[in-house]
Amino acid sequence: MSFKWYAVLMGLGTGLAWVAWIIIIQTMNPDEAGFLGLFFFFITLFLALVGTISMLGLIYRIGIRKRTDMIMREVRVAFRHAMLLSFLAIIALWFSSQDWLRWYTLVGFLLVIVAVEYLFLVLVDAERR
Repeated sequence: MSFKWYAVLMGLGTGLAWVAWIIIIQTMNPDEAGFLGLFFFFITLFLALVGTISMLGLIYRIGIRKRTDMIMREVRVAFRHAMLLSFLAIIALWFSSQDWLRWYTLVGFLLVIVAVEYLFLVLVDAERR
């Protein structure tokens, strides 16, 4: 898949995810929704955040920093960062809804995310050698 098609499809998917999330917000009553309603709320928000953060990361990496020598590597890094940050946001929202979110749990989540990113960096560097 070319970069152009990736950007177009990611943009369309992100737009659809945001529309689905807005529809869920407007039509769902959280008290009556149950597990399935909250599941769709969090999944659509996760997908929308992944797409948005990924596209913003690509704009930053390719447009602003001018890293155009290996575009697919930049796509992978931006997508990985978007997945990790979106996962952190969803976990923080869920913990907040359960009244479990404290500063130390958020710091713990951040440390786990940093450790996962470090593992990715170590594994990718080991593959290049």
